[in-house]
Amino acid sequence: MLKIMKLDWNALKYYHIRLLIIPLTLLVLGLFSSIYLVPLGVLLSFSFSINSFLVEEKSDLNRLYLTLPIKRSHVVLSRYLLSLILSASGALLGLSFMPLANLFSFSKWYPDFKWSLALLSFSSLLYALMNLFMYPVLFKLGYQKGKIWGFYIPTILICLALNAFLLAKGNLIFNLLVYASEHFNTVICGTLISSAAVLTVSCLLSIRIYSRREF
Repeated sequence: MLKIMKLDWNALKYYHIRLLIIPLTLLVLGLFSSIYLVPLGVLLSFSFSINSFLVEEKSDLNRLYLTLPIKRSHVVLSRYLLSLILSASGALLGLSFMPLANLFSFSKWYPDFKWSLALLSFSSLLYALMNLFMYPVLFKLGYQKGKIWGFYIPTILICLALNAFLLAKGNLIFNLLVYASEHFNTVICGTLISSAAVLTVSCLLSIRIYSRREF
């Protein structure tokens, strides 16, 4: 499985330069508030992982994988693992940028340790939901046929939802973070368990779909 993930990563070498967009975007958006950085880091990093489907289709990697002594489920799991590593890296990058953003941010919210962990847990749920809405569609249809329903539309809807969430009256995000800090164990555990459940459903669905796909 790790070898397949390495093949996917190497196939993305011409797209690696795009990873520089992530820290640059975080630096700019961090001026508005440091609490945006972790979920945005996850969103941008996960979006980069979608390139693996594009490269797979351009290079016809599916046929290559099927000639190797590997299971189709391992192809799916390796892609999920790569997306998890990328998204976790994006979350940690956003977290590491918080102290810098707090120096220049227009907002005066300075997340403490509990708020930071709450943001990480919420971002894990965001990652799992993006996986559920995108990966099974892309595994079923491929990038060219599935990019509208499997990437563009979910991304637009998620961005609109996040924007509405962040701009909600009464500082909704502030109230939620306060609630999370006051009910820390319940919120963190509940969010992480929900994230794991959603991700498991997404992965099993993708394995089922990809195992039946004809090339």
